[in-house]
Amino acid sequence: MATAKQNAYRTKLIKLVHVARRELGLDEPTYRAILLAQGGQESLSSMPIDGMNKVLDYLKAQGFRLRKTSGDRKQATGVDARKVRALWLLLHELGAVRDPSEAALTAYVQRMTGVDDVQWMRGECYVASNPQKHWQARAELVIETLKKWGMRFLPGAIVQLKDEVHALHQQGLLTQEQRECARQAFERGLDPNVGFDAHNFVWDNLRAAVGRPFPPRSN
Repeated sequence: MATAKQNAYRTKLIKLVHVARRELGLDEPTYRAILLAQGGQESLSSMPIDGMNKVLDYLKAQGFRLRKTSGDRKQATGVDARKVRALWLLLHELGAVRDPSEAALTAYVQRMTGVDDVQWMRGECYVASNPQKHWQARAELVIETLKKWGMRFLPGAIVQLKDEVHALHQQGLLTQEQRECARQAFERGLDPNVGFDAHNFVWDNLRAAVGRPFPPRSN
């Protein structure tokens, strides 16, 4: 039986998801598709708390921002910061990162570069593990490392998503726009020499082909 604390938390999550839906301008079919894809149910009322958190995390990845409280860390801006954040959220979606928050990202950046804020990544840091490039731009180091991390998960995730797209196509459930995204994904070759950017291109188009919106862009 759910406790009063759990019920209060469920109510809070439901309110946040509804606010996110309104702020992102999601229509009914898109909203229901997101609930089903991320939370396993088409209705919040029948969704477990874990599913609601996944839905909310996904909506945050699409641009929803909680109102700032006194304890929140200010989100860094700038091209490099947006790239790093987009990669961090991708890793969360792939299941590699548990906590997608700005605080967790900041802690990761600090471990990598020695600075304790994403917005201070400018400048260089010493990389003892790389004899060919001891000194490297902090932002470059973080971005390269996150991409390498992503490549441990992206190829397998792409295979699974291709199977999902193929099944939807066989059932005649893809719109013309979704079929075009699928075409772009399947026509892009992904041999062992192809790097992160090509895999990410395929991943984005496959996501769109199954009805998931494109994530926020970093440029």
